[in-house]
Amino acid sequence: MFQAPCPTPSVPALPVAEDQHIDVDLDVTLRTPSILVVKARLELEPGTTGRRSMDLSLVIPRSQCQGERPLLTALLEATRAAVERATRNGNQYLKLGRPRRVLTLVAGRPHLIPLFDAA
Repeated sequence: MFQAPCPTPSVPALPVAEDQHIDVDLDVTLRTPSILVVKARLELEPGTTGRRSMDLSLVIPRSQCQGERPLLTALLEATRAAVERATRNGNQYLKLGRPRRVLTLVAGRPHLIPLFDAA
């Protein structure tokens, strides 16, 4: 389970290096020769269920990583895929609430994955 403290509105965005790789070590929950799995949390605008967040697993191909630092595009693609799975391709937005932002952990501290405009 994602154990981030209750984040404040000003959560820092993940830093990106000049080569477009994430410039910090993400808190990886599973490492294999072919993938990295990173936990994240999807925060939702209030919907009819009253649910405010959902845990996500971001599956990133190792071919899109430099060591354990994924390319920004690979992280965003993994995040989009996880959000689509969690919301059943957007069909549950009205019930669950619209996605607001996605957070992941770096050294135990929440950081924003820049997927949505709202933050």
